[in-house]
Amino acid sequence: MDLKNFLAGSDKEKDKEYYWSLVIEPGWVQAGIWNIEGDKAEVISVSPTIAWEVDAELINAADSALSASIQNLPEDMTEPTKTVFGVNASWVSEGEIKEELLGKIRKLCSTLSLKPVGFVVLPEAISHLVKAEEGAPLNAIVLGVGKESLEIALFRLGNLVGTSQIARSVSVVDDVAEGLARFAGSEAFPSRVILYNGKEGELEDVRQSLLNAGWEAYEKIKFLHTPKVELITPEKKVLAVSLAGASEIANVTGVHTAKVIETLDGVHDKEEVANIKLPEENLNPEDLGFVVGKDVAIGRKEEIVLPIPQRSPVERNLESQPKLQEAVPEVAATGLRPNLAGITKFKFPSLAFMGNFLAKLPKPSLAFPGKRILIFGIVSFILIFILGFAAWWFLPTATVTVFVSPQKTQEKAQLLVDTKAFGVNFSDKILPGKVLTTKTVGEKTKSTTGTKTVGDKSKGSVKIQNGTLIAISLPAGTVLLASNNFKFVTGTAVSVSAAVSPSSPGTANVDVTASEIGAEYNLAKDESFKVGNYPKAEVDATSTVDFSGGSSRQISAVSNDDQASLEKELTNELVDKATEELSGKVGENEVFIPETAESSVSDKTFSNQIGDEASTLKLSLTINVSGFSVSSLHLTDLAKEVLKNKVPSGYVLREGQISTTFDLVEKKDDQATLGATFIANLLPETNPDEIAKAIKGKYPSLAEQYLTSIKGFSRAEIKIKPALPGKLQTLPRLTRNIKIEVASE
Repeated sequence: MDLKNFLAGSDKEKDKEYYWSLVIEPGWVQAGIWNIEGDKAEVISVSPTIAWEVDAELINAADSALSASIQNLPEDMTEPTKTVFGVNASWVSEGEIKEELLGKIRKLCSTLSLKPVGFVVLPEAISHLVKAEEGAPLNAIVLGVGKESLEIALFRLGNLVGTSQIARSVSVVDDVAEGLARFAGSEAFPSRVILYNGKEGELEDVRQSLLNAGWEAYEKIKFLHTPKVELITPEKKVLAVSLAGASEIANVTGVHTAKVIETLDGVHDKEEVANIKLPEENLNPEDLGFVVGKDVAIGRKEEIVLPIPQRSPVERNLESQPKLQEAVPEVAATGLRPNLAGITKFKFPSLAFMGNFLAKLPKPSLAFPGKRILIFGIVSFILIFILGFAAWWFLPTATVTVFVSPQKTQEKAQLLVDTKAFGVNFSDKILPGKVLTTKTVGEKTKSTTGTKTVGDKSKGSVKIQNGTLIAISLPAGTVLLASNNFKFVTGTAVSVSAAVSPSSPGTANVDVTASEIGAEYNLAKDESFKVGNYPKAEVDATSTVDFSGGSSRQISAVSNDDQASLEKELTNELVDKATEELSGKVGENEVFIPETAESSVSDKTFSNQIGDEASTLKLSLTINVSGFSVSSLHLTDLAKEVLKNKVPSGYVLREGQISTTFDLVEKKDDQATLGATFIANLLPETNPDEIAKAIKGKYPSLAEQYLTSIKGFSRAEIKIKPALPGKLQTLPRLTRNIKIEVASE
């Protein structure tokens, strides 16, 4: 029996419900509206992509996208509130939305009155949309192209092998190769690349670069043949997110868009632009990357994960059927399908007494078939009533999340990370550490800021006059000084005869060149010059022609500051990149300390030297980066030790509520002295078992009244599965079926 269909049956006569799909990417946001039409999800409106850059613009961009989606819909249609979010893989880590991004989602939902019902990671949603279109698991590289980074997701046979984020550089091919190298193994990569981002038109350059790439030049990148590169349109991303949401709510068999859909260019008629059939096998919500039974503000995390084993359609169908010794699959109040992999087993009360009861019933006479039918009906009714009552009593489950206002505390301490230490020394605050190293290569280009004056020297001819009675010889390079102190030099050696008389000096002609470049050296004819060290009264020179050819101009050139600033910028980028790589190298219970990272240059090549004429300067740089890592368990234990006297009565310190920031004081070869600030959110002390006992069997409103007595209580969320109508909707009668969670507000 399909419990979901059974529960949904009572809602068939209700008005059609509409949902939002909201796709949020770095720099772009897009919205769509969809509902469930029969056995298909129908996307009735898709907004254009709206740009945003800083956090303050996200809400306005999302509001514009939502408004664009709904402006052409019927006036009597109720505006949706339930929202399915589509986010990039970089927003999640280990199944939850990253802490620094939760505030954006919370503020967006609060400001725009949205009710989050779940989120889906875009590469996984795209993978399953392609699978739905083609009927086969996806073998491809799904590449999200951002302005500052690339996100690579690798799929084999529909399984997500892992994800990787790479900061963009000058060459997108090098960036993709670097990301793929993180998955490198003996197996060749799929020869198919799927690109997506907020604007389809911006992807064509990336597509052409990947098509023209020479992959054989990359040692760790192996393709069986030249990969095919495809683009995913923004509209298809909305379809993918909508398909994920519809698959959670009902057993849809396809997704399609309405005939009239709002786009960036206006309203266009479309004849079923997407009529996608799902495969025969059932898809689990987890296969679509969808979080079930959680507020999206709680988040989910996603990083490089191991492949998920594929189950056959028969196994999935068997899982979807409630078993006698298993709980009926939970159905959330939102209508989302339960996680079938997490069914808890229940021990039903013994039904042996039914045998005795049936034995005491009078045996019907074969002569009166009407009596047999009556007795059979009574027995069937009794059995149904007993089984229904048992199910109502034993099967319901509830998750009660109590949000409390934490008390924040922090404490500073100086600790020593020693790579030669064998254990933790809490009294001296010494933690054993490990040295991690990596080598990273990159290049960067920037415009030059230096200038240089270049040009030609002025040339001309002079007549040298010797008024002395002795002949003189002037070597090449003799300096002639003009009346304005401009210097010229002779091009060749010259001899000047002695004067015959004071009125008849010896003369000789020689070519001269200005000592500097510039048009100001183009002197006129008959300019007088002093010759060498001779007194002008004895030996002088006069220009015989107008000097010409002198010129000068300013050009862009490489300065010392250009090289220094470019090296500093690229070094910082490579250190950040190496720090990210080292953080990914640590073990499951280890944490890398970025503040301990040190770099050394192993190779540096500039495209131009200082003073060269150039409008741009390129630097290729190779650096070695090393730093320390410590055990996250040791760090948490040390934090507890430091903070233990800061916990007031009635509050508890939990591991998940501790964060640490570092400042580097001093670093040696094997040791690093750090200033650490331990920050903790202290939660009120509670006893989940006592709370469960106190609220079992109560109506939700009465249970919430009791929860207000908890110290620091802010609000509560009560989710009961399955959702029953009216007075039947109470918390479970069994304490073990109530899960109590205490969370920080």
